[in-house]
Amino acid sequence: MPLATKTYVLGVLTLSIVSADSLTVVNANFANVAVQCSSGFAYQSYMGGNCAVPSSPQQPLDSAIGIGWGLAPLPGDGDAALLNGDGITNPNTAFNPPPFTGLPFSEAAFLRGINSQVVQTVTGCVPGGLYTVGFYLGSRYGSGCCDGNQTVEALIDGQVIGTWTLVSFTPFNLETVSFTVGSGGSHKLKFMGTATGDHTAFVSGVSIDTASNLTISHPQACRGLAGLRRPAASRRSKRSTS
Repeated sequence: MPLATKTYVLGVLTLSIVSADSLTVVNANFANVAVQCSSGFAYQSYMGGNCAVPSSPQQPLDSAIGIGWGLAPLPGDGDAALLNGDGITNPNTAFNPPPFTGLPFSEAAFLRGINSQVVQTVTGCVPGGLYTVGFYLGSRYGSGCCDGNQTVEALIDGQVIGTWTLVSFTPFNLETVSFTVGSGGSHKLKFMGTATGDHTAFVSGVSIDTASNLTISHPQACRGLAGLRRPAASRRSKRSTS
């Protein structure tokens, strides 16, 4: 991934601003793998299930070529009362997702109940870089037994960076949250449902944009910038690109 470095020398103080291209999210719109079940939605397969059995339509989504995401094959977590699971849905299915009209995607991941999740390892991070995750989030258009009162967390490497508490009939809205990473390379992005019971949210249109990374160096330990003045002979900026 190309990096551009601008270096400004101000007397004994050097500021380096490193920027990078936006990171690649594979299958950001969850459309790389078609839903094969006639229902128009499918859970991540568990216990060998398929579109016909057991009662919920299932596909081995996370092993499909191009999926990009890991899903959790955990409906019920062994406890049927949890009513949880994750998968992919088309518009206008029995899951009652929000309207997709006018949006930049035609499929979405559903997060039903507690511990439902989609996870992707994102590569190319810059050490100390500032990033913004953008995604569309909405809830189930339903009430009573099966609603959209879900709470969704976004996590980086297991650390929560944002939480959204939804109510039923919430349309898709573009949400953003920023985070930093201490090291370069790969980091894990996760969206997870945390509400226990038959409560469902939907996620799609995921992106990760970069801001910039600011590094300040000094021949000796910096003791604060208050009152810093540049000598007259050092007021020219030097720029280098690599």
